[in-house]
Amino acid sequence: MKLSGLTSLALGAGLVLCSHAFAADTKIGYINKMGDHPWFVAEVAGAKKAAEAGGATFVSQDVQFNADLTVTTLDTMIGDGVKGIAIVVPDKGLGPVVAQKAKDAGIPLIAVDDDIYYKDGSPVPYVGLNAYNIGKQVGTELAKLYKSENWAGKEVRIASIEDRKADTCMQRNKGAEEGFLAAVPDFDKSKILRVAYDNTMVNSIDVMTTTLTANPQVTNWIFYSCNDDGVLGAARALENSGYTADQGMGIGIDGSRACDAFGSGKPTAFRGTMWLNSANHGRIAVELLLKSIKDGTPLPEKTYSDPELITAANFGDYKPKLCK
Repeated sequence: MKLSGLTSLALGAGLVLCSHAFAADTKIGYINKMGDHPWFVAEVAGAKKAAEAGGATFVSQDVQFNADLTVTTLDTMIGDGVKGIAIVVPDKGLGPVVAQKAKDAGIPLIAVDDDIYYKDGSPVPYVGLNAYNIGKQVGTELAKLYKSENWAGKEVRIASIEDRKADTCMQRNKGAEEGFLAAVPDFDKSKILRVAYDNTMVNSIDVMTTTLTANPQVTNWIFYSCNDDGVLGAARALENSGYTADQGMGIGIDGSRACDAFGSGKPTAFRGTMWLNSANHGRIAVELLLKSIKDGTPLPEKTYSDPELITAANFGDYKPKLCK
């Protein structure tokens, strides 16, 4: 049936009104930790941009590592009428609490970066990386360096720098270990040292320095961690302790410290990083929430993004994106 110009105009106006109604009624909440870290700055920016593009209001809150503030913020956002929430939990133990609160309020919830679960063990929809697989890629790349630089005959130790409070971090380290050992099956597992840290570069420097002091006979170090901070911290600990860059090799995850590591052009034991554009994590999470709110589309259980390996050799290609 052919529509008259007046009818078409009326329908068009109706669509505009619906769009405006959606914008007025829809508010997306974003809760994140470590808000001053470049990773989360970019992630929240990507989320905000996606919300604005989708015609929704966006509110965010950095809770650092404060569990009480996380729960309070969630309650406040629910009370303020958000229609969907994305959250990066500062502690995995909060998962069942925040998941149940969102469920009770009838609000869709997406976990970003760190996966969380309901009390019964069922997963909250997740956006981020496959922690084990990205870790495995780290281990595989380190094995290539180990072989190409002929470290088999040297006094080598592996430092697994671990944030034991975050399951995602432990999965990354597990993947790195198993990826390396799969490629170098004759490596002595007793030479893998487990070093606890709190997910910051300052602490990684401290704990790695202690590890170096306790093992003066070791000439060459391999290290991997949850993020770039853990790996760059370890590299700096080696430098501060008198080791040369070619006596260490570590590959980070997230790309947030690539500019610090490669910007000077000097050799470094920080050999590379698996870069993930965290802005995509925030964007994807918000887009999925908006789609679910608009048309009832079920949130997918897991949505992954793929990494890109940045090294000193190709850093120039990434510098404009990463270094401001």
